[in-house]
Amino acid sequence: MRRCLSFLLAALVAAAAPAQAGRDPCPPPGTVAVRDDGARWLFLGQDEEDDGLCLVRVGEQTRRLLFGFWTPIGPDLAEARAALARLLEGGPGTTVTIREHVMSDSWQETWQRGEEEAVALASGTRRALRLERRMRLFGPTGFVAHVTYWLDADTGVVLKTQHRHIEGMRLPYRDLVMTRLDRRG
Repeated sequence: MRRCLSFLLAALVAAAAPAQAGRDPCPPPGTVAVRDDGARWLFLGQDEEDDGLCLVRVGEQTRRLLFGFWTPIGPDLAEARAALARLLEGGPGTTVTIREHVMSDSWQETWQRGEEEAVALASGTRRALRLERRMRLFGPTGFVAHVTYWLDADTGVVLKTQHRHIEGMRLPYRDLVMTRLDRRG
């Protein structure tokens, strides 16, 4: 049993490798992104106790986001950490699935990595990785939604998101657009 746990832990650490060669799993500490509504996102680096979880200060709140863009649903991050690491390390067309069971509902996300695209910010045009996320919640409060993310290719900061509600319960998501990205803080 102990040997199995050691193997699993080693596999998880390996899966949390940098999302792109030459880049850490989290945006560089001190990076600031400014959203179109003026909200300032300050990236503080990786959580020392949890590989791949990035600390981000938005206003007075500090958020913990896996690889700087995914909010953990439940207490078990292992599947999500491994799947998103494969997605970010893979090339265009890479597809992964994350499943989670929370109380009476089952959650499933399918992610696909697209091509690099140019995203225009007020502070200049940035190269971005396009990620497609298809979410489905099965259960009494089910829903289906699609989200497209554009992650800065150099830092991993989400530059833009577009949310599309398909059916069922509506989540409190809104589209996101960063107008400025500054690595100097």
